[in-house]
Amino acid sequence: MKDLCQYGNRRDNEWELLPWIPDPRPPFKIWVKPEQIAPFFLIPHHPYALSLLLKISDGFRAEEFCRLGLTGSCGDWERLVRGVIREFEENNSGKDLFHFDSDEDIFCVYSQYIDDLMLLSKMIRAACKNEAAMREYFKKGQEGL
Repeated sequence: MKDLCQYGNRRDNEWELLPWIPDPRPPFKIWVKPEQIAPFFLIPHHPYALSLLLKISDGFRAEEFCRLGLTGSCGDWERLVRGVIREFEENNSGKDLFHFDSDEDIFCVYSQYIDDLMLLSKMIRAACKNEAAMREYFKKGQEGL
């Protein structure tokens, strides 16, 4: 398992230069409150990106995954979040805004589009509030594979 700050992080020269953001990129503010997205949490990679993480060992929504015939692994979380991302992309502009850097212990989605990731984090948390929504997002995530 990597150190938590390593998930979704790259070396400075590996980040995409976004032409509309001044170089060097100014500091950003995390406007999502931790309690709005818990047990997910954000790790900033100043000044380039933001990662949203979940510790798999915490067993968040494990019963719902089990009822769906899944284990709640990082792969299951990635499929679920891909479904949320598909809906996000339908309602907003932009494709390929989000990337994954998960392993067996930690689920991680990250992006240089910091505000978009914060918005996505709230959508993911809302999707987890009921099993029917999780099932729909999981189906959408399967379609994209």
